[in-house]
Amino acid sequence: MENKRWFALVVLITVCVTYYAENMLKAAASALSPVLINELDINKGTMGLLITAFFIIYGIMQIPAGMFTDMFGPRKTILGFTALTLVGIFLFWISFRFEMLVVAQIIMGVGCSVFYINFVAIISQWFPIERRATAIGILSAASGLGNFTAYMGFPIANAMFGGWRNLYLLVALILLINYGMNFVILKNGPNGNHVEKAPRGNLMKNLGEVLRDRRIYPFIVGYLLLSFGWVLNSWMTLFLMETKGLTYVEGGLVTSLGSIAGIPGCIAMGAISDRLRKRKLPLIIFSCLYTLFLATFIFSPGGLPVPLYATLSFSINFCASMWVLFFSMVPEVLPISKASLGLGLVNGFGTIGYSLITPFYGGLVDSTGGYFYSNMVIIAISIIMTATMILFTKETYGGLKKTN
Repeated sequence: MENKRWFALVVLITVCVTYYAENMLKAAASALSPVLINELDINKGTMGLLITAFFIIYGIMQIPAGMFTDMFGPRKTILGFTALTLVGIFLFWISFRFEMLVVAQIIMGVGCSVFYINFVAIISQWFPIERRATAIGILSAASGLGNFTAYMGFPIANAMFGGWRNLYLLVALILLINYGMNFVILKNGPNGNHVEKAPRGNLMKNLGEVLRDRRIYPFIVGYLLLSFGWVLNSWMTLFLMETKGLTYVEGGLVTSLGSIAGIPGCIAMGAISDRLRKRKLPLIIFSCLYTLFLATFIFSPGGLPVPLYATLSFSINFCASMWVLFFSMVPEVLPISKASLGLGLVNGFGTIGYSLITPFYGGLVDSTGGYFYSNMVIIAISIIMTATMILFTKETYGGLKKTN
């Protein structure tokens, strides 16, 4: 029993490394937006399209990602798509034209699209329900570290070394080493079996049943609305530079400190939920706090000390870490044969929503000459999200018997 717990931690560590690299790639284009706008001579709306090229295909791929989990198992899926991600990284590294950077973003989006769903599937097999949300929270915390590395690393690299491209080679090196870790470590399940296929059944039939299951819709809507708010992180550095008077490095610092909040935030959300034996209550509390901190940050006057902006950014993203609870709740609502598809739907709709609003936000800034209307949209969405959490989300702790 003790050996199983020890090896479960090893499994968790190796998937965290992959997820760290994925999230550095996710945030890279946003972190580079002030640089790429100048290098490519494009406006904010076009830059939004470059950012969203990664996320739109990532979102579309979420349902196939769930199917791949059922057909091939997590290990084979992770290894195959890691190789594709490495191709995209190399293409982005060597490209200097907007069109080629978009192609590279799309390839990386496809490659990274399967990771989180498969990691959750693996963790669900290794960790019991009383520790599962905490484990998923630790996995998800790797996203904050990856975002921090991007938002802080690229401005520093550009300022100190006169370029940003070698950071992409660093991500490639991390993924190459991690490929070997996943190849070896993800072989065995907790009972000595391969961590492979969940009961497969008819995949299209399962998808239809998931789509008809009304219990999953509050999670899809809630996660979709929450994902709209993440657009602020994509534009935060520019927003701070153009409205608050910060430099590129200062703006990157504030944004990166916000992104690193996901590390303690994701862990805390899972631990709080497991300790309370509740999912809905922490979801509501942190949704309300998220909306409050978001509005305070947006309406704060220019010229304030950088640590104050950083504190607000940290608070927003700490509360936004409640997103990890959705990925504990869905497998508690759906049986194992349909959980991967359900997770794919939730993650897919959320990612597509973020993909659509990112260029919309940038385009609205271009057309109105400022950030006011774009930010009002984000605040309104956060209020609707909070109302959705309160009115429509049901408690899921305890699994299927609890929710039926």
